[in-house]
Amino acid sequence: MQPPIAPRQQNFFKRLFAKLLGQASAPGQASGLFHMRTELALLQSSVAKLNSAYGRRDVASVKALLASTNRRDFEAAVRDRVHTVPLPDATVLCRVLGRYKLYVDANDRSMAPHLMMEGYWQYWITAFLCRNLNRGETAYDLEAGYGYYSLLMSELVGNDGRVVALEYNPWLFQLLRRNIALNGRDGIVVIQRLVAASKAAAARELPAALTGPATGINQAAQFRRITTDTCVAPAMTLDGLEPGNTDLVRVSALGLELGALEGMTGVMDRSPSLRIILDFVASRCADPEATLKVLAQRFPLRFIDWDSQAKPITIEELLERGEATLFLSQAEPR
Repeated sequence: MQPPIAPRQQNFFKRLFAKLLGQASAPGQASGLFHMRTELALLQSSVAKLNSAYGRRDVASVKALLASTNRRDFEAAVRDRVHTVPLPDATVLCRVLGRYKLYVDANDRSMAPHLMMEGYWQYWITAFLCRNLNRGETAYDLEAGYGYYSLLMSELVGNDGRVVALEYNPWLFQLLRRNIALNGRDGIVVIQRLVAASKAAAARELPAALTGPATGINQAAQFRRITTDTCVAPAMTLDGLEPGNTDLVRVSALGLELGALEGMTGVMDRSPSLRIILDFVASRCADPEATLKVLAQRFPLRFIDWDSQAKPITIEELLERGEATLFLSQAEPR
């Protein structure tokens, strides 16, 4: 004799298929899957409109795409254009921001997975840059890595502007050089293998974990890893690198930020409209409170929030947070 069927077990498969098909389980009641399907349809509609406006394969302008969409639609449009090709030299060729082609390290577990799967990096900084860097200006990208921000900067400053990209890591420097050339930005982006520091030095030993091909000219280093391995690179202050006005400096030097700032006081003095985007991490500073007080003497303290807006913040709040991307400038952000 079969055991009786509990009321909740009756019509189980009928209810299951009704949910899978997006049908209401009771009159006037919409299923969760129905809402998911509706949201997916809205996203697909948005992507279709963007493809119609900008073309399926490439985005005409990152700045124009950001200005004409909200964050969700921007991310959907960029993801829709993601494409990756693994290569035999331990790199992966991928499309980022819907238009640029980037070689990234296949062994990198920090930035590369985001570029390969999402097609963008740090939306809030990307959007902020697009609003606060203008045509004809000069920008520096310190520890440029693969050149994601260097390429974006080159688009924003245009043919009349200039971008200087610094990268001390020899393996990343090779990828950076390939990426700039691959995207035809050689005439706008100047790349140099050195580290921005508080004083010049012909050779400086710096942390760099060995990855990539094990032998030959491509033997070099990876970034964003705690390591006891090192590489040697020249050091230079931004003050001594070249004269003239600088409009924007992005500082993401993974523990070398303070040296870079100490070596650019002259740049700060001669560039009244200077804008600095600085990755501040308290644990990298010997005395984080003293560091922030020095910065606060020159600039209002503001941080770039997740909505890509620069907002005021106090030293106490920064020390409590532990880390933030700071916007340092006498100019008002857009």
